[in-house]
Amino acid sequence: MTRRALIVKTTSMGDVIHALPAVADLAKAQPDLQIDWVVEKSFADIPRLSRYVNTVHEVAVRQWRKHVLSSQTWREVGRVRAALQSAHYERVVDLQGLLKSAVIGRWSQSFLLGYDKNSIKEPWASRFYDQTFPVSKSLSAVTRCRMLMGAAFDYDFKAYPLDFGLKTIEASDDTSPYAVFLVNTSRETKLWPEDKWVALAKDCHKAGLSIRLLWGSEAEHERVQRIACSAGDFCQVLPRMSIKDCEAVLQKASFVVGVDTGLTHLAAATQRPTVGLFLDYPIELVGLTGGCVKSLGGVGANPAVSEVKSALTQLGLDLFQ
Repeated sequence: MTRRALIVKTTSMGDVIHALPAVADLAKAQPDLQIDWVVEKSFADIPRLSRYVNTVHEVAVRQWRKHVLSSQTWREVGRVRAALQSAHYERVVDLQGLLKSAVIGRWSQSFLLGYDKNSIKEPWASRFYDQTFPVSKSLSAVTRCRMLMGAAFDYDFKAYPLDFGLKTIEASDDTSPYAVFLVNTSRETKLWPEDKWVALAKDCHKAGLSIRLLWGSEAEHERVQRIACSAGDFCQVLPRMSIKDCEAVLQKASFVVGVDTGLTHLAAATQRPTVGLFLDYPIELVGLTGGCVKSLGGVGANPAVSEVKSALTQLGLDLFQ
């Protein structure tokens, strides 16, 4: 009989990306284990990018909350519950640590594990678990996920090198060098000033690179259009893309510079040189994790363009002489 485990990590994009190395660890520690994942529908592309994930179960909690009395909502909930229960998981690990993720994990009717009440964002969630583990809140998000997974399946995560486990994207015919700027994020306090993006873009163009800009909403589209118009026609505003298509663009970039957003963490996971700009959160907790990354800033910070160029140089890019 196939051994199966379920990972619950539903939101947000950055949180889902932070869980990828924990799944890679588990796959290496127990290669006979089939690993499934339950995730918010809008982020389902991310676990599907992993070489180690078998089945992805989609939930739509945000939508369900808006239509809690709808019969369609309860049919969808019923389908997810039935799918989780029929899989007969050996263990279910809630890496999210919220009440909603704990409830979803409980739907499986399998042995449920998670953070203890002192290690979790919503302490009441720990009451849903069959077994809990202490994991320091002072650790980075990636390390917390890896540590909990190791405790849940009884192995030392430090025995395995950091691996996001992303599938390799096939090479394209487009070989012209470009950088990706990820200028948009969820809060105004996380945004880097537009004039600094323009200045950095012009310096990159002098170094022989074009710039590609991604967006996901109308307000974000307007922002990247302003930056592109101010910088020059070497800046290309790409069409709105799925997470999977964004990942393909990131994998082929010469480097990526981005603010505190999920796509910046995804860029770091692709192993492309990535500089993250953090303006309102401690970088020791949410800074980039990967093989070729640099995190700048912190609470109240506003990195200079020269700092970004210096960080890129430190990552081995000989561009700004």
